[in-house]
Amino acid sequence: MIRYADILLSRAEALNQLNGPNSESIDLINQIRNRAGLEDIQLADFDTREALVEQILKERRWEFWYEGKRRRDLIRNGKFIEYAHNRGISNATENHLWFPIPQSAVDANSLLEQNKGY
Repeated sequence: MIRYADILLSRAEALNQLNGPNSESIDLINQIRNRAGLEDIQLADFDTREALVEQILKERRWEFWYEGKRRRDLIRNGKFIEYAHNRGISNATENHLWFPIPQSAVDANSLLEQNKGY
């Protein structure tokens, strides 16, 4: 199931990755903020692609706080390990970017190797 807010934020993220901060991305984000009764953000507040990525990650965190999207959002943007370290999880490594392969799949195929760290 995909929510309309997910489509809007995904498009804003894609446009930002292609073109950097742009008015269409800001308008898409503001549609969601307006629905929630929040003030608009302004294009002038984001001078770099990275600054808008951070805002989009915040918006996705607030919008999808209980829908299990955060991990994939952070991995997709290359921030999973950095954010884990910022939260005090010092043993987060590249291994944690992958889910474990289910043991039933490993048992069924002797050529399959478990992802490192699991």
